[in-house]
Amino acid sequence: MGDKLDIHHAAQKHPAGQVITGYDPKVAPSIALPRGEHKLIPTMKGPYTGSARDLLAKDIRDLRNYTNAPPSAIKDLLNLNKEMYPEAFTKIR
Repeated sequence: MGDKLDIHHAAQKHPAGQVITGYDPKVAPSIALPRGEHKLIPTMKGPYTGSARDLLAKDIRDLRNYTNAPPSAIKDLLNLNKEMYPEAFTKIR
């Protein structure tokens, strides 16, 4: 409220809930961003038909392109997603 920060879920909670088994936005990986930067990130709406990996990759790109989030924080967010939802982000060979 008074800190002018918004919490951004990455992967975005609406599509993540559709493709990540056990996804819970209350405990899902997120990052605090200045409100102005958060508003710049495109919001995904409607049905999501891509993979969890594609979704997270898009969110990471958006964080790099639309915010000043430190690369170390983005990397931590990526690793936390892989830790919490390993089955969703396993590479298919």
